[in-house]
Amino acid sequence: MRTVIIAAYSALFIVGACASGPDYAPAASAEALGYSDQRIENDRWRVSYRGDTKMSSAAVQDYALMRAAQLTLENGGDWFEIVTADTDADAKRRYSTHTDYESQFAVQQSCGLLGCSSRLVPVMTRTEHDVVDTRTVYEHVIEFRIGRGEALAGSPSIYDAQDTFSTLKARLG
Repeated sequence: MRTVIIAAYSALFIVGACASGPDYAPAASAEALGYSDQRIENDRWRVSYRGDTKMSSAAVQDYALMRAAQLTLENGGDWFEIVTADTDADAKRRYSTHTDYESQFAVQQSCGLLGCSSRLVPVMTRTEHDVVDTRTVYEHVIEFRIGRGEALAGSPSIYDAQDTFSTLKARLG
């Protein structure tokens, strides 16, 4: 029986690693897309997930929650309780100037001894527009503790690790 359970967990982790989308991976650096985790105590962890400019705050929170569930399973836990959770938004602004050129016509008047004459002459006009492009990167940090056995019923901060991981993996890819 113990061999079957170990094989099932091994298969779960292999499938979990292979089936997860390209956004679900360890971060290469503190500023890169992905997760990082740190063991605080024997049963207490901190997980951070940093998104990119295309990811919403909710998606970043889901990836961090999925990593917490995965760590709980990897460490033999059945459930986890979120102790603290925080989302930071890092807004980056890019300033640029767009210049448009347009050909228009102006009236040119010439006057001489015998009178004045008018004619249309092409002129080039330039218009500049200042553009501010704001891109936001979200990072979600969860501190949680791992539990085994029966979880306390009715607490909104306690998650079943297997259900959470399976549900989020199916939704996020």
